[in-house]
Amino acid sequence: MRRVKQSKHTHNHTLFALSLLTLALNQVVYAEEPAAQVHSEATTELAPVQIRATPDMGYTVKNSSSATRTDTPIRQIPQSMQVIPRQLIDDQQNITVGETLKNVSGVVTNDEFSSPAFETTRIRGFAAEQLVDGFSQYYNSGDRESLVNIDKIEVLKGANAILYSGGAGTPVGGVVNINSKLPQAKAFGELGMKVGTDSFVQPFFDVNQPLTENMLFRVTGEYTKAKNNIDVIDQRRYNINPSLTFTNNKDTIFTLQGKASRWSQQEYQGLPAVGTLTGAFKIKSDLFIGNKDIPDSTSKFNGLWASLDHKFNDTWSFNAKARYSESKFDEKAQLLSQNTPDIPPSIWMLSDTNMFQTQKEQSVLLNTTAKFDLGATKNTVIVGADYTEVKDKGTMNTDAFLVFFGFAPPNLVDISNPVFATAYVNPPTSAFTSLTDAVIKNTTYGAYVQLQSTIYDRFHLLAALRQAHVGVNYDELTSATSTKTDKNKLLARIGGVFDVNDSFSVFANYAEGMRGQSFSIFAPNVKPAPAESRSKEIGVKFDVNSELTGQAALFHIDRTNVAVGFPATPTGEQRSRGFDTDITWRPNNTWSLLANYAHTNAKFTNNASATILAGNPVQGIPKNAARLWANYSFQQDALKGLSAGLGVNWQSGVYVLDSTQYKTESYHTVDASLAYKTDRFNLGLTVKNLTNQDYYQYYNYFGGRVRPDAGTSAYLSASFKY
Repeated sequence: MRRVKQSKHTHNHTLFALSLLTLALNQVVYAEEPAAQVHSEATTELAPVQIRATPDMGYTVKNSSSATRTDTPIRQIPQSMQVIPRQLIDDQQNITVGETLKNVSGVVTNDEFSSPAFETTRIRGFAAEQLVDGFSQYYNSGDRESLVNIDKIEVLKGANAILYSGGAGTPVGGVVNINSKLPQAKAFGELGMKVGTDSFVQPFFDVNQPLTENMLFRVTGEYTKAKNNIDVIDQRRYNINPSLTFTNNKDTIFTLQGKASRWSQQEYQGLPAVGTLTGAFKIKSDLFIGNKDIPDSTSKFNGLWASLDHKFNDTWSFNAKARYSESKFDEKAQLLSQNTPDIPPSIWMLSDTNMFQTQKEQSVLLNTTAKFDLGATKNTVIVGADYTEVKDKGTMNTDAFLVFFGFAPPNLVDISNPVFATAYVNPPTSAFTSLTDAVIKNTTYGAYVQLQSTIYDRFHLLAALRQAHVGVNYDELTSATSTKTDKNKLLARIGGVFDVNDSFSVFANYAEGMRGQSFSIFAPNVKPAPAESRSKEIGVKFDVNSELTGQAALFHIDRTNVAVGFPATPTGEQRSRGFDTDITWRPNNTWSLLANYAHTNAKFTNNASATILAGNPVQGIPKNAARLWANYSFQQDALKGLSAGLGVNWQSGVYVLDSTQYKTESYHTVDASLAYKTDRFNLGLTVKNLTNQDYYQYYNYFGGRVRPDAGTSAYLSASFKY
């Protein structure tokens, strides 16, 4: 439970009916060629709008459209970015989006067992935004960790105000754009199952069926059931993703996509710092705080979106996208409110607490692109506009006030030797139980123009302006107060890449951002001013014979008007400086290697409150982190299709709060995988935390907690393709 927001939610039965119908059709339709061959085929003559891009060799991806909204070579983009291809996800046999994002430097991910009720991804020390096909996921509700419908993941670092300003506004630390799988021109399918330790079971499917030459259909789905090394935890989640494409196979593509996603699990609030990182007593690392019969917390997402691409001629093209979504989450916990005991040495008071929120979102994104040569320059101009509205409604109720005023006895538990005998009772909305009861409307819109120009085939300029609007109407019913943010600002972005030679380039970039702070509950009569940011970086990009590729950069990000405290005031100032690098190497057809490293120094630069002082660290950000991964594919005839992988993650300790009071220790983990693939079958075995390292890691919950490692875990997967 972290924040308050909401909107209504309805079940989308149409998605399920459409998907079940297609599954029935596909029982009698088989592809003439294996999916591996289909993967590389172009399905349209539309140059800038391919239904499926040609796969790159190994883990290297040459082009991206997320950073500029135009298909651009990554070496020509003056910004640090990485693309995680499907091949890397499959080679590592990843289970979640979070562990997949560890392949990119400087990314701190959502926690797998944290309720999907708040987006906590951070890049370069600051909040990032997770998108699906260019649309902001806002709270990122539902089954957000599933990989079944992901074609690739693009990670953009730094402020991205010009092109991405949905939800509450500009992402500060960066953008994680998840690209969905789309329908293809040849029929294929895959049915599979993963099983693992802690009663992990995950059936999945991917069915692609052309209905006609001009109408293509695809549906993916996955169900996951898993326990955990933590007592009580029992997680269930699923998602289903139908998509339908209409194309004239020449100059027009219209795609309709849907998602129905659910998640349920007992609310895990982590462990306090006292008793784990410090203190005269020790808390059991596998402890679940609360009554074992507490009702599940739930999180849901339903969405429907469409995209239209049309190429008028060799110069002009047009793209329009729109989405409507509804989401809801309901969190129930017997909550401890702080890291220190209420009664020393080890007694905490638990409060029955419930946060219930619903959201309704509608977004429209429009842009027109012109490509032309002028003298010694090759130019791409994009002009666009976007509008996003999120209506958010929710309550946070607790029985702590009843205890405070003497209307109920306190639920006191000795966490060093706990007995959770008191059953959870859902607190109602009332004057004596409501911490907040809010109705919030977030509105962001703007218009932008962007120029990409290649001069003498050596210098690549990127310049853009956005007239941005951020509006947040916050009506707090508990205190009968209303606050409003309504700000317009011209935001700029400029950068350039210079090709030193065919293999090396240098780049520099400057970008501005503005973001409404709708996730913060502000103090009465305090105007919730939007946070503003400025991002600068310089770096180098390289591509040596299409074998060794990567980039390295120095960065500097400033934030002002940061909301601090509870209730919040927008008085904080923060700065993040550092260095990061990402490298892939494919020396031959046998080896594929990946390495990254990030040094991030994120801190407050002013005395934001009585406890948050200048120089204090931003919580949860490791100063140093690194990742290595190597995959070996056997080339001998007798071993064709067999591969083995080994990976190492390491990170330094992090501060649990925005202070130096509690800090975790550094840790490392080793993962290994073994796979055998043919045109029709896939078999895989992966082991996580192979050496069974024992450690605590930062857990982003109610101001900052910790959680234990998951121990050694193993997963076996098998699938059939047709």
